[in-house]
Amino acid sequence: MSERTSPKILHVSQSDRMGGANRATYRLHRALCEAGSDSKLWTPYKSQDDPTVIPALRSPMAKLGAQIVDFANSRIPRFYPDGNRGNFSPVRLAYGRLSPAVLAEPDIVVLHWVAGGFLKPSRLVSLGRPLIWQLWDLWPFTGGCHYPGECANYEHACGPCPALGSRSAFDLARADFASRRRGYRDLDLTIVAPSRWIADKARRSALFGHRRIEHIASGVDLGVFRPYDKMLARDILGLPKDKKIVLFGAFSALSDRRKGYQLIPAVLEKLAQPPGAEIVLAVFGGSRHPPASEDAKWGLPALHLGRFEDDVAIALIYAAADVLIAPYLEDNLPFVILEALACGTPVVAFAAGGIPDAIDHQKNGYLAPVGAAGELARGIAWVLADPQRHKALCAAARATAEARFDIRECACRYLDLCAELTATGRPAS
Repeated sequence: MSERTSPKILHVSQSDRMGGANRATYRLHRALCEAGSDSKLWTPYKSQDDPTVIPALRSPMAKLGAQIVDFANSRIPRFYPDGNRGNFSPVRLAYGRLSPAVLAEPDIVVLHWVAGGFLKPSRLVSLGRPLIWQLWDLWPFTGGCHYPGECANYEHACGPCPALGSRSAFDLARADFASRRRGYRDLDLTIVAPSRWIADKARRSALFGHRRIEHIASGVDLGVFRPYDKMLARDILGLPKDKKIVLFGAFSALSDRRKGYQLIPAVLEKLAQPPGAEIVLAVFGGSRHPPASEDAKWGLPALHLGRFEDDVAIALIYAAADVLIAPYLEDNLPFVILEALACGTPVVAFAAGGIPDAIDHQKNGYLAPVGAAGELARGIAWVLADPQRHKALCAAARATAEARFDIRECACRYLDLCAELTATGRPAS
């Protein structure tokens, strides 16, 4: 880090644990603390015993009120044909308010996951500080959808919204887009994009296209997510030692169609297994006991590991696997992929969103065209077929994580950016 006075940083996020973006926010915050920064995390849903995390909701009544607001907002899109699919978060109602006492200390505020009923765009100007917005998805610069697919309406004004199934140009997405435009107008706002893909989307957007946009790759703790002895990991997790384990995992692994779970049966059906290889599928992030009809789809044994909160346990899952498959159809820079690479596990994935930032084709994994189940199957077979090649892929996976995705380097770049943005005489973007 260059020589500047370290600014006091306040992160704002909906939780310190729930969901991938919130877990990543907490990891970044802790990395900044360990780098010597005066960093705090303000959140309505505090779940960890950490004095640097400030709870916004302290009373049972306040928490109940927040839950009511969240529920009310979630019901609004249901008035549209496709509004119940969970890809749209309106901001009609909000419960988040930063107290003067909380705002008295920081020099800069970093916004993370504030979708839905947390903070209205109109309230952001009241923060009165330079702002950074960390883009965990596209929601901050759309009319409300998190991932727009082929829709590019956010480049202009949003509406009619495909995520809602709307046919009207003057729909909820258009109204919320206009609300954002008004709310962002007077902000001292810098954008941080963890992938080149989302940086490009933000530059094309009507709301952030004129803003300064910095690309700072997401990071993982390389001391926790690291190679472990494969057989020891399988012993601890109770996984078979004599099989090739193909791993699939994601938050909401079995319910979010964007994660591609529905494509896995077609992938496995096309999988040409290497001679002598007995392959099993291991799934984490979903239920340990899915309906029996799910297992009937696979055509090979499936082990459902359930959900895990502990990072070391998650790292052991990656280390126990021979390959991670990531059939994600649209994503930013998934932590599942970064964590697997850090554990020395090759990744076979669709070349969707920011994923090519992490996977070098046939060097640390395999990239297939988005939606090409047959090519994904060929990638899995290619990774597993040659033991010497697999060993080289594992070493390259770890090397990629060390070179590109060290959380300590991410924290240093954040500190440099925060120091620059809070310095007197800050240069124009």
